[in-house]
Amino acid sequence: MDANGKDAPGIGMHAPGRNDDAARNGDAAPAAMAAGIIVDELIRCGTREAVVCPGSRSAPLSRALAAAERAGRLRLHVRADERSAGFLALGLAAETRTVVPVVVTSGTAVANLAPAMVEATYSGVPLLALTADRPASYRGTGANQTIVQDRLFADASVAEFDVDATVPVTDKGAAALRARIDRVAAAALAHGRGGAVHVNVRLVEPLVPDADEEPVVPAGRGDGPWTRLDHLGPANPRANGVVTLDLTRPTLVIAGDGAPDLPQLAPVPTIAEPTAPAPENPVHPLAAATFAHESARPGQIVVLGRPTLHRGVAKLLADPAIEVTVIADGDDYPDVTANAARVASAVEVTGECPERWLSVCAAAGEMAVAAVREMLGSTLADGLSGLHVAAAVTDSLRTGDQLVLGASNPVRDASWAGLPFPGVDVRAGRGAAGIDGTIATAIGVALARDRAHADDIRPPRTIAFMGDLTFLHDAGALNIGPGEPRPENLTIVVANDSGGGIFETLEAGAPALREGFERIFGTPHTVDLAALCDAYGVEHVETADLEDLLAQLHPDTDVDGIRVVEATTTRAGRRDLHARLTEKAAPTQWN
Repeated sequence: MDANGKDAPGIGMHAPGRNDDAARNGDAAPAAMAAGIIVDELIRCGTREAVVCPGSRSAPLSRALAAAERAGRLRLHVRADERSAGFLALGLAAETRTVVPVVVTSGTAVANLAPAMVEATYSGVPLLALTADRPASYRGTGANQTIVQDRLFADASVAEFDVDATVPVTDKGAAALRARIDRVAAAALAHGRGGAVHVNVRLVEPLVPDADEEPVVPAGRGDGPWTRLDHLGPANPRANGVVTLDLTRPTLVIAGDGAPDLPQLAPVPTIAEPTAPAPENPVHPLAAATFAHESARPGQIVVLGRPTLHRGVAKLLADPAIEVTVIADGDDYPDVTANAARVASAVEVTGECPERWLSVCAAAGEMAVAAVREMLGSTLADGLSGLHVAAAVTDSLRTGDQLVLGASNPVRDASWAGLPFPGVDVRAGRGAAGIDGTIATAIGVALARDRAHADDIRPPRTIAFMGDLTFLHDAGALNIGPGEPRPENLTIVVANDSGGGIFETLEAGAPALREGFERIFGTPHTVDLAALCDAYGVEHVETADLEDLLAQLHPDTDVDGIRVVEATTTRAGRRDLHARLTEKAAPTQWN
């Protein structure tokens, strides 16, 4: 099935514009030939990393990737769990901005990729689900490991293609398959609308050869892809136009996940989420409540990326008295409150920000920063909170570090603690904002960064900060087989408050609703994280002391591989802390 839901031709069919000579490769099995062509063309499209899960039906694809690794054309990663494998591939793709395939066998193995596919599509990451399938005739017969999987990701991908690799391969069929793989890569990498893609390959026996050798596949075109993807270079403004902003009006930028770096907006006060580019004129997110006051209200707001973290920001974007302009590509633009006045693909500016407006924004931001730091000091005697841990993590960061944040409290706490700032790359699963796959994603990001700095004496640090439930949700990602590539300098910081701390601050955690709260929302546990790490052969350190935590996170601390730093925290006073911070950061009166 192609991107439009139409049945796609088998690889034995003729491609238009090619001669009709059926140049077959001897007695090579269709499965092996198709797999070889797919892998070769992906490499021609820029693929340099791939992930494989064990399986019988997927053997031709796995063998083709292994052969490519032996030839030095890519690096292969093998994982036993498909869900973690999907997020590992996502992390690799997010860091390299290349198409990264994850190969799985048929049946439920495919379904286990769904969480990673959803996140990749909604965050624009070029992840490829390369799934092995049984012949179409097996469907509905009770055949082993047979489900309808070619349309499984219809709403969680930007393109799908169903390959019939049960027929002999001709030169024309090979050309058609290469051209289709190029289309899939183009869809995954498309500016503004890229994301996860799915290639489902129907394979028939023999799945492995009698001898340990790979077929010689029909040649590709030159040194690059069959169809060159020149349009995937630097994006040009699309047809939805350019908007001109008058900066003499009080203007505020809200920058969320995926926000572009627009130099023309650099002077404008900006509330930026941790995964957005670090602004030149930052405003703390807690200051959003200040801008609700008539005397401090902006005349216009510019939205970049997809802001999702802060309710105060959401309320500001919903204010009908503020003119909201969204800068985005395509029709998938953020406007949750239905208050956007216009959407454009590019922006031009006139005038300069008034000094009074700059002073208002600076004062509001400074008040919020001071409130956070004061609260951290005054509550330390009650024990570490997630916000304390977030502040320790952010304060330890140095230029060149990269940070991966869990999608629940950690990304919000890191935002309050002061992110983003220049020189630190920050990633978080904000596409669908799930907590699943965070460890695997961090491992993928770290592996890609290590490879990019292979000539350095010591690779840059990767720090992953997450809660205990997020850690437990993906602990299996720590199962990395012997001989597999491993991160060289990855520290995983776990704020362990024995449960779901974020619910303490949401409606379900209200004082009047505490009966039954702990069981169904708090979800307490007694898992020994030290023992769990020991089972996976991962270094573990535990602390409940802020000074010790800061020492463990010092940039000069030697980390050999993966290290888990567990910070014992409390969530008991989290709701009150949030309320007090909001009150201190945004006074009821503003002059």
